[in-house]
Amino acid sequence: MSAAAEPATRARKTVRKDARREARRLTPTRLVGGTLAVWLLLAVASTAWWPVYRDDAMVVAAVTAVLAGTVVALLGTVFRLPTAVVAVATVAAFTLSGVPAAVPGQANGLLPTGSGLVDLFAGVALGWKRLVTISLPVGSYESLLVPYFVTLLVATVTAVSVATRASRQEMASIPALVLFAAGVVVGPSRLDTSILTAVALTGIALVWALTVRHARRAVAVATTIGSRVPVARSVLRPALVGTGTIVAAAVVATGLGLVAPPSVGRTVARTDVVKPFDPRDHVSPLSGFRAYEEQTEADRAQLRVTGLPEGGFVRIATLDTYDGVVFRVGGSDGSTASGTFERVPTSVDVRGVRGETVRVGVTVEGYRGVWLPTVGDLERVTFSGSEGEQQRGAFFYNGSTGTGAVVGGVGDGTRYELTAVLPDQPTDDQLASARPGDASVPTPRSVPDAVRDTVDSSTANAETDGAKLVAMVQELKRNGYVSHGVGDDRASRSGHGADRIQELLTSPIMIGDQEQYAAAAALMADQLGFPARVVLGFTAGGDAGRDAATGSTTGRTTTFRGSDVTARVEVDTAQWGWVMIDPNPTVRDIPDEQQQTPQPVTRPETVVPPPPAEQQDQSQQAPPQSDRNTPPVQPLWLQILLAALPWVLATLGFVALVLLPFGVVVLLKRIRRRRRRRAATPRARVVGAWDEYRDALVDRGHDVDRSATRREAVVGAPGEGGIGLAALADRSVFGPNDVDVTTADRMWSAADDAIASLGAGRTRKERIRAAVSLRSLRTAVAPRPVRDGIAAAVGSRRRPTGGQGAAGARDYDGLQAGERRGRPSEDRGHP
Repeated sequence: MSAAAEPATRARKTVRKDARREARRLTPTRLVGGTLAVWLLLAVASTAWWPVYRDDAMVVAAVTAVLAGTVVALLGTVFRLPTAVVAVATVAAFTLSGVPAAVPGQANGLLPTGSGLVDLFAGVALGWKRLVTISLPVGSYESLLVPYFVTLLVATVTAVSVATRASRQEMASIPALVLFAAGVVVGPSRLDTSILTAVALTGIALVWALTVRHARRAVAVATTIGSRVPVARSVLRPALVGTGTIVAAAVVATGLGLVAPPSVGRTVARTDVVKPFDPRDHVSPLSGFRAYEEQTEADRAQLRVTGLPEGGFVRIATLDTYDGVVFRVGGSDGSTASGTFERVPTSVDVRGVRGETVRVGVTVEGYRGVWLPTVGDLERVTFSGSEGEQQRGAFFYNGSTGTGAVVGGVGDGTRYELTAVLPDQPTDDQLASARPGDASVPTPRSVPDAVRDTVDSSTANAETDGAKLVAMVQELKRNGYVSHGVGDDRASRSGHGADRIQELLTSPIMIGDQEQYAAAAALMADQLGFPARVVLGFTAGGDAGRDAATGSTTGRTTTFRGSDVTARVEVDTAQWGWVMIDPNPTVRDIPDEQQQTPQPVTRPETVVPPPPAEQQDQSQQAPPQSDRNTPPVQPLWLQILLAALPWVLATLGFVALVLLPFGVVVLLKRIRRRRRRRAATPRARVVGAWDEYRDALVDRGHDVDRSATRREAVVGAPGEGGIGLAALADRSVFGPNDVDVTTADRMWSAADDAIASLGAGRTRKERIRAAVSLRSLRTAVAPRPVRDGIAAAVGSRRRPTGGQGAAGARDYDGLQAGERRGRPSEDRGHP
């Protein structure tokens, strides 16, 4: 059976090799068709990256990467270059074309520069992290085009090579799917990529796979029967039927996606990544409000602004988290939307904001701090001056609050231009019909009881939520008096902690300034159900009814001084979104306390601590902002190493996981060989050596029948030494004499030589396949003696004692039944 089976096995292998060779045959149709199909797939997949860049530079990078990758892949196909050579050529193409395409700012025309090459290769490792810690779109900012360029280049080389060289062309769609998935992962949290695009990409990949599989099958049938196969019936008709099925499924999937979109937000890389700027590292700017009102700062110029509309407001920071001590930015743990700051390379998406677009120029004079003064909803910022490029790279922005920050702070001489949208605001009459919005802000903590009592007393006659909000604000303006507690002003404590707000709302005369009134109004709005936050900034006159000339205006230039600082409150409404409200009373004379009747406010049971005996020295307060030194910058090589280390470890872990089953197979074979070689008796070691050789034959595809003798098993076997090994094993097992250790060692040496000869002329792939083959672990071969009578006798004697049973397991720890001394030996020629 073995002699007959061997030619049949070889014939089947030859047919399979011929089929694979025919499938890989290079033809012009395959070159052109495969390349065009890959281009179509990559073009559709690249749409997932458009929301990330939204710039013509992405198109240039895409065309360059596709053309360079196609040239490399086709050269490898035509000249049958090995994979290593194609990989080196890909790196060379990346080096030559990467800087002009992906880092255009560092290119010298069409040639790369030294600094450009550094940024290019650094961007391969660091660009991914930068891409998910920056606001979108990024355009051609710094080297952020590198992740897309290198991904598309590698995808092109891989896909075109598979489409033109591999036996299964349909696998070339996988790189395009990976490219699309990568674009979605690093893209915006909002779904900007159409569901139809994803369905179209998958549909194209399936249609192409269906077509090439039918074409390959038609070629195989034509080769087998030796005649032509009708293309229309064998390829086009089944391909069209399959395409129709795919289109129908795509229509249903798209319809379901559009009719019932996901109700939860998308989770992508940028939603989970830790941002490099943490607002909690900086003092709340509202805590330094009084420092602007000091006599030395009140008349000092802070900002010079051009292009600001009359009565415009310049925002310093938006604070939405109250902990009973201060209002600050970013939530208790920095995980809220207001605590997420991103770099702005080109512009902020303000497509959903309705309002007036303005262009404002700002020059910083006396102002200091990490928070960058902005206007409205920022769309674009451009820094100028000697440190403009550095400040541009250090600028971070929070789109949910409209707050900007520059790591390291801004100071005298900083100049920049803003393009922003001033949102439409409702009138007071319209605000009375407002309904609370659904914005998420941190819940205030340690809110004093006077806030609830004041809301109840001031809104008793109002019916709607909006009317209650307006009544609450009017109550503060009507009963409040303004004093900063400096100079000859009436004594007024700074701060806006729970005790200070309690004192403000329960004193016979309500005395405070914008710091206290804005904080109290935000807490009261929250009691009414409106999400609220405090906004610190500058406006002419400081929202206190002073002469607006304090914010002097010359032409279209407005100079803001320290006395123009103010604080307002923003509330979220269902109709207009975030609406800014001024809750501050106008400046007027403060009456004597004896002339006032205490306000009808229920006193809380808690004892309010008395004001300090001496007025707090404003110079002892915290400054408006605290400049902190920028953390030390790690060397570039260390940044690359740290960025690449997780990818390397993940890759090694994945490779180890994939190779684990094969390692287990090799380990089991090593344990089996060790047990056989260290058997208890020399005779058992001889049998083990033969079994080791027989298993090597089975793993290499040689068919060994269960009933075949040792000499029959080696008929037609590849390699050398099999016949002699079978004869030596039979003499040792059936011979009249005991087997000594020398014979066992000689048997194992001969078995090792015979096994080594089995690998002669085989490829590395075939040797690896034999090493991890499971055939010898699944199949048990029971050799039988030549003579049937002897076989029956041996079999009958083996049954009572075990040994090799039905499963083919052998016991190498002792003498096997039927293998003891005195059995007939066919080598001696007589029974």
